[in-house]
Amino acid sequence: MEDYDRFIRLATLTPKAAAAQRRAVFSAAPLFAVVVTAPGLALNASLIRQTYPRFVLTDLSHRPAADYYLFLPGQARLAPDALFRLAMAAGGGRELLYGDEDELVRGRRCRPRFKPSYSPHTLLSYDYMGRGLCVSRSLLRAAGGWPGPNGARRYAFSLRAAKMAERVAHVPFLLVSLPPERPCLDPAPLKGALGREALVLPGPCPGTFLPRFGVRGDPLVSVVASDENGSEALKSTLLAVEQRMQLPRVEFLVAAGRPLTPFLQALQKRGVPVLRRPGAGPCALWNEAARAAHGRFLLFLQGGCEPLSPDFGQRLTEWADRPDVGAVAPLVLDGQGRVLSTGTVVGLLGGLGSVGFGRNVEALRAACPELLCPRDVSCLPPWALMIRRDRFLAAGGFDPSLTRLGYVEELCLRLRRRGLFSLCAPSVRFRLPALPLIHPDEANLRRCRDVFYPLLRTGDPFYNPNLSMAAPLPRPALPPRPPLLLHVPDCWPPYICGPTQKNY
Repeated sequence: MEDYDRFIRLATLTPKAAAAQRRAVFSAAPLFAVVVTAPGLALNASLIRQTYPRFVLTDLSHRPAADYYLFLPGQARLAPDALFRLAMAAGGGRELLYGDEDELVRGRRCRPRFKPSYSPHTLLSYDYMGRGLCVSRSLLRAAGGWPGPNGARRYAFSLRAAKMAERVAHVPFLLVSLPPERPCLDPAPLKGALGREALVLPGPCPGTFLPRFGVRGDPLVSVVASDENGSEALKSTLLAVEQRMQLPRVEFLVAAGRPLTPFLQALQKRGVPVLRRPGAGPCALWNEAARAAHGRFLLFLQGGCEPLSPDFGQRLTEWADRPDVGAVAPLVLDGQGRVLSTGTVVGLLGGLGSVGFGRNVEALRAACPELLCPRDVSCLPPWALMIRRDRFLAAGGFDPSLTRLGYVEELCLRLRRRGLFSLCAPSVRFRLPALPLIHPDEANLRRCRDVFYPLLRTGDPFYNPNLSMAAPLPRPALPPRPPLLLHVPDCWPPYICGPTQKNY
């Protein structure tokens, strides 16, 4: 990543901050056991500089009783505040902790891995938690003990431990630098976690996977299309869905906010329900269509948004039927194959942005191939969305006060409060040739500010706070904008600093 050396210099702990950390008092200070798994001197040297004193250094031959265990090779190098940050995050009974990391190549730090908040479906795509896992004593025992340095076994342990842990915490600081390691290419850990009958396909880059689950029964999918962008756009959407939908049971509904056109009359003659309310916003129309639909799944489509993947229906329903997935959306491209949406990041580019916006898929694959894996996000865009009908109705549908902007994103935040994740499935591709112009009124904008202010203030949990909000592709924030509240690990307010200030 560009400018990473400068990021490291600006984010380095200062003597003043180190002294403040050494004076910090913890109400319950956990004891860490740092277990050396391979020979090397870098780890020992980095432990001398730790600002948190309660740790013991050991190896695999002796396992002292401790509250948390951190297994690292001797060539690893811990940041001076690594154990301090882990001790902060351990409050509240967290059982599994993980932080950001980078690689040591010929003594130089490179290839940072800035990770999201706990993302169980991202973990099904690749071992994003990495090698710096910190595990509580009870969880380590329950998960079968340390699996060894083998990448496949460690991935299996991460999957097992994350599923068993009641509380998982991401520590958004660069905690450890590690020697390079070959990615795990073996799908066996994922198959073991999902069941041997699960199909696991190779992902977009080495070490990533694409799980396939199947769908219960023979579900009916209700495709709800909007005529907001005109009859021609609606026609292209319906034709593309009809040609590429491989699921046998599909019904179509049209939410019409315009006067009845010849095309809508032709649809009515063919038996397609057309719910007419001229002048109504999309929320009211789509809520009404959802109540009238009969399918187990609802696929909301804006007119003009067309599926490119022939098996899009099967893949979206597989994810939407998962027990902890609230809504799922595809990768959306424009007419020139450039990215419109890989999921929504609150605050990116000054609003509701998408990583990779305006770049072609190959540029995205070269810059950050993990973005092409199925992954949890905070919100999804309004152009194509699948959700189980019962979950949509139980959540109350779309908020009618958001008439033009933010209504799908607001629903995703409500689903998350109910314990359901929003997921982007980039293996499914849709095309939206022309990006519609949105003209929200002032009341809609005020409502958006109210809805999204908490995430604008604290930061999007699925977009690492060490990444810049001013760039469409992931790159380190310069100057760093890391979380600075030392004693409230669940609340990370944004920090505005000058170019010479350090990360305290």
